[in-house]
Amino acid sequence: MPFDPTREIVDPHHHFFTGAPVHAWLASLGAPEYAPESYAEALGSLPVRHTVHVEALPDDPLAEARQVDAWASAGRRGADKVAAIVAACDLAAADAEAQLDALCSIARVRGIRYIVDWDGPFGEDNATHVACSRHGLDYLRDSAVAARFERGFALLASRRLSFDLQCCPAQLAAAAALFARHPGVPVALCHLGKPRHLAADGGARDEAKLAEWRAGMAALAALPHVFVKLSMLGYAVPGWCNDAAKEAFLKALVLEVIALFGARRCMFSSNYHVSAAGSDSDGASEHGLEPPALFERFAGWVGALPADEQARLFSGTAAEFYRIGA
Repeated sequence: MPFDPTREIVDPHHHFFTGAPVHAWLASLGAPEYAPESYAEALGSLPVRHTVHVEALPDDPLAEARQVDAWASAGRRGADKVAAIVAACDLAAADAEAQLDALCSIARVRGIRYIVDWDGPFGEDNATHVACSRHGLDYLRDSAVAARFERGFALLASRRLSFDLQCCPAQLAAAAALFARHPGVPVALCHLGKPRHLAADGGARDEAKLAEWRAGMAALAALPHVFVKLSMLGYAVPGWCNDAAKEAFLKALVLEVIALFGARRCMFSSNYHVSAAGSDSDGASEHGLEPPALFERFAGWVGALPADEQARLFSGTAAEFYRIGA
């Protein structure tokens, strides 16, 4: 069934890739350029009113934010709906304050993301993100860097900036402890908290992974200023798009998170084009599920929820979190 055209969507997580010079490192990994027009075409007839552009591992975070802001201001197709920008900034850097002040000069910048997934040296056997192989540090649990990161994190509150957290499940408890000390910084947990490569077979391996993930998610849910993006689901359960049993398993996880945090603190997002480009940055395929089909699945999963909760999941939560006006 096509997505209801009368239902509004605010897509709180998507990316543009421009290649060199802004995304030279990403391009070196083989990432193709992804223009705003391609995003517009992918959305098709979905009733998307506003979107949030999230940093895409730029070599120059300020240049990326300025570029996206300029495209949005010029009404470039595909960027014309960008109402908020989540920019990159290494909060542990010595010049983090100066970087943040420069980013705040761009009106659409609402928050910061710095990918911190670290669970040991990058490889296929752990949840460390390829981006973290560049610095080789655990910003949440390594005492050598965590204090510096927290000093930078504390700067966000006075600048009315939120933080997008992308980490692995083993780091969730440490993240919760950090956020508890800074209730003035709203946090959006990316990608369902990133449970990794679940087989959906009821086995001991899945149960161990889920136990760690659930403990971390419960700690975060106890903090009212922490929200969750329901996205990048092919990382959690590879192959779910084409397997009814895996989809049912994944749907149950999504509904579990919604019940834990409440619809007021959850938001569906496309994560385009990463989640539909064949594989995400860690190699888990979503089999090219385009946004219209993805949002149709989302709508089917939450169809039994009250209408006001569905509205929060598809638009209301994202608009509130990123301070997007009517």
